[in-house]
Amino acid sequence: MKTLLMTLGLALSYTASAQWMTKTVDNGFDPKYKIAYTDNTKMQWLKLEDYNNGVSFYIGGVYVCDDDVDVDISFLVYGEYKKFNIKQCDVSEDRKTVFFTDNLEISEMLPSFIASTLVKVRINDITCGESTYEFNMNYSMSAFNFIDNN
Repeated sequence: MKTLLMTLGLALSYTASAQWMTKTVDNGFDPKYKIAYTDNTKMQWLKLEDYNNGVSFYIGGVYVCDDDVDVDISFLVYGEYKKFNIKQCDVSEDRKTVFFTDNLEISEMLPSFIASTLVKVRINDITCGESTYEFNMNYSMSAFNFIDNN
């Protein structure tokens, strides 16, 4: 029983520490670039990418009907939600990725992003309706620093 509890404890701690993953991508065409992304075990994921001398922030694994959508983001910081609204976010051609901001590095969301333990993302899509997603934000500061360290 003691071994089972220790194994369970280690598995839970591994899951928590594995929330953000980082890597450098070499697709064979473009210069190498860095990404950080959340574990996509729930099919949806958050991603940071080193893009155009900034940090791009977006959600994927969703489906939206409209060409642009509004997004509400609530970061849980020290027990209080810090809320942001982003109007007319860009959507990928396959409608499975929504881009929140062009550069998180200079966004007013950055302090909340770094300090948060949880984030809720609500996509307001007029045609398809509203969808809400929740992500554990453990190690978000490390993920941001990995991308921002050029």
